Formats: sequence, C-alpha cells, structure tokens
Amino acid sequence: MGDGSANRLEALLAILDYGLRNILIKLFNKSNMPLFFLTHGYGTAKSAIYDILGYGGPKKIISLSIQTKDMTNFILKRLRKEIDFNKPGTGIACTISLSSINNALLQALKQAGENFQMGSDEMTATAKETYHLIISIVNSGYFEQVMEAAKTAGATGGTLIHARGLGAKEAVKYLGITIQPEKDLVLILAPREKRHAIMESITHEVGLNTPGKGICFSLPVNQAIGMEAGLDLDNINKL
Repeated sequence: MGDGSANRLEALLAILDYGLRNILIKLFNKSNMPLFFLTHGYGTAKSAIYDILGYGGPKKIISLSIQTKDMTNFILKRLRKEIDFNKPGTGIACTISLSSINNALLQALKQAGENFQMGSDEMTATAKETYHLIISIVNSGYFEQVMEAAKTAGATGGTLIHARGLGAKEAVKYLGITIQPEKDLVLILAPREKRHAIMESITHEVGLNTPGKGICFSLPVNQAIGMEAGLDLDNINKL
C-alpha cells in the first residue's frame, strides 16, 4: 500500500441538487478526473420547503472522487464558479484525506495530477477539520429516526443513500446484529464541536441495542463548501 504518498491525495464528496447533475458530470469529464463514482440519494427537507424556496427537490446527485490535492482545489474552485452554494438547497462539497491506497491506483492518480493543468484562482473554503462527516448505517426504514436524533443534537440536515449490507457470522457473534440486505446510509456534515453529541444521540435512538441496529462513525473534513447556506427549518415550517 502507498501509505507514504497517500497524504497528498484526497477524496472529494459532493452532494448536490439533482437538477445540477449535468454541471457536475460535465466538470468531471472536462477535467479528465481519473476516478469518480456517481449515485443518487435524498435530502431531509420536506417538499413544502422546496416549494417555498422555489428551487430543487429532495433528490440529490452524489459524487465521490479521488485525486491529488491540487486537483481537488481546482474542482472546488470550478464548482464555486458554476454553482451558487449560497442558495439554500443547492448542496455541499467536502474533502477528506486518504490514509492509504494501493500502489497501482496511487501511480495512476499521481500521473493524472502531473498531466493536470491547474487554474490560479483563489477559493475560500472552511478551515481544516472545522467540520466532520458523520456516517450512519442503519436497517432500512430508520432514516427518519436517525435524522430526528441528529437534529435534536444540532444537525441541520443529512442525505440518505439506499445500500445493501453484506456480513458474516462474526457480526452476530461480536456485535449482536444480523446483517440484513437493505440498509439506509446517512451522511451528515456537522461542525466538529457538535459531532460527539450528534453521534451519541443517533446511537441512543437507533444504535446496536435498538431495532435500527445502527452503527455510526465520523471522518475529519479538510475543506467544506455550501455549509454557509443554512436553512432555518423551524421558521420555514411555520410559514
């Protein structure tokens, strides 16, 4: 594994309104990104909120890419130029450092980085590790309970991805859970100082000792954009 060089690589996670998918895909293709994956998920806001905002909907396009830090910075710059992240409901993007990667992929990404032509524009992003990405995996159908628990502890929103679980007898033996095929994968970007309270609240409501049989963990985020466009959901719901 290429541990020594992996600290120069990052994963970039973008969660955007589904109507912006063509902008995202075009940007990745135009930039010759060496490795990226796309899927779709669902946000937490109710449809009435989107009607009031006059923009978007609950369906989201989600991308995960791996590249050098220079390439990451370039992509974030382009995203900020082409998408107004100050507009509520637009989406977020964040980056996470990689701790290890296999050598074949490392060499491919390094070569792509050397061939990449970076721009020189400056970009304002959140300082390193101001936010953490909280990932919760629960039995299918417990997404709402995860978000209710998270919001009571200070979370402002999250994204749902439908997934499938694969496991072995060890999961039952050591964790006391049965790996069911259908899972809800919940992504929550939260301020660093709130992550422990949010994770404790989620664990209490839908943890391993509950029917949700959930697990949760967090990853430090290097940069984040889109968090400045927060929604005051309580006031919107009163309209």
